[in-house]
Amino acid sequence: MNTLRRLMCLLLCLCLAGGNALAEAKLDPEREAVLLDSAGALLRFIREGDEEAALLMMDDTMRNALAGQIGTMWAQLAALGGEFKGTGKAQLLSQDGFDVVLLELQFSNLTLIQRAVFDAQGKVAGLFFAPGSLTPQTPEQNVEEERENEIALTVDAGEGYPLDALLTLPQGEVKAGIVLVQGSGPSDKDESIGGNAPFRDLARGLAVQGIASLRYDKRSYAHGKKMTEEEGYPRLTVDEETVDDAAAALSLLRERPELAGRPVWLLGHSLGAMLASYIGSKAGAPDGYILLAGSPRKLWEVSLEQNLAIAGAYEAAGDTASAEAVRGIVAAEQEKANAMDSLADDDTVFGLPVPYQRHLQGIDAAALHLLDQKPVLVLQGERDKQVSMDDFKLWQEKLKDHPAAEFISYPALNHLFGDYQGEPVTLMNIAAEYAARTPVDEQVILDIAAFILK
Repeated sequence: MNTLRRLMCLLLCLCLAGGNALAEAKLDPEREAVLLDSAGALLRFIREGDEEAALLMMDDTMRNALAGQIGTMWAQLAALGGEFKGTGKAQLLSQDGFDVVLLELQFSNLTLIQRAVFDAQGKVAGLFFAPGSLTPQTPEQNVEEERENEIALTVDAGEGYPLDALLTLPQGEVKAGIVLVQGSGPSDKDESIGGNAPFRDLARGLAVQGIASLRYDKRSYAHGKKMTEEEGYPRLTVDEETVDDAAAALSLLRERPELAGRPVWLLGHSLGAMLASYIGSKAGAPDGYILLAGSPRKLWEVSLEQNLAIAGAYEAAGDTASAEAVRGIVAAEQEKANAMDSLADDDTVFGLPVPYQRHLQGIDAAALHLLDQKPVLVLQGERDKQVSMDDFKLWQEKLKDHPAAEFISYPALNHLFGDYQGEPVTLMNIAAEYAARTPVDEQVILDIAAFILK
């Protein structure tokens, strides 16, 4: 199964973080009407379990990937979302020569976004479901204008996937540099999610403290179309998805004249924090690490915990049927995870391909930090609903013998290190929390700068 054109089953794979920013599509009215009708028809076929009709709308890759799955797809979505209330807003976007229709699906428990990707022939080339809302609020509406001290660069790992990047420089002396590595899923250089752009916040805040930063579009965000056409990508690992480009970014920053003789650090958020020490082992260790909301556990273990939390939320709401449905699926996926070595390569575990999960299974983040001995600062929001304080405490335990490890948690901050003040949400409707603009807290930036510059 192609890893980038498969259905992303929300129930089994909640991304740790991720962006979804695409360009507004400028289409002629006739094409726009056809695409909107097609997205609606696809939804109708999925709801009705009409696999034959749904597959006829898809390209060959999607037909092969989703054959035999359409009949149960709606039941899985409804198990998470609750009672279906109807569709909401629709939006047309474009990326890499594809047209994308985003359609709000309003359930009793949360709103999902159906993201249908159409090729030039009008065939469905991708289908994704994720929590979200098509609100007019965007990160660009909530951050200051581009500064003159941001330089456009290209991160290139030499594998045919150049990435747009921004080097943000202090107005005065450059005291250090840092590369910013995103969490899971396709993400732009700002790590845009909902109304937030945490990497832009970090870059500009750190610049005030004299620290230059390099941030870049993730490969799966910038080159999704090309990656789907590459024969090797059904065996995608974190090397191709994240690590190779992060290593190239470190090399690029080290070579910049502005950083001559200055230390260069690595900051990872969420999955990026989980991979930071592995990136260092592949790229030549940076001068130190900043880990934001990462976990020293395996990714599937985090997914398991997230989905059990969803089951618990159903239970608390009195929906025992949905709770048991989720727990049943989770139990089956856990059994597969425990037998990972015996699974076929085209199988999945918690929504991710087996080769990808196997690769992650072999990475011991804490052990690699102990091996290279570079300074490491672990930061955690205590109101984070995706990575828990249990993970933070596990970092403390695993790195207790590290000579230069420090740990800070923030009682009021969430997974994006913002102070969310809106209506309480659960993991099921976390998109509502991320839709609100919650800039990275200034104290986080000050703590990072103090650790790097001490």
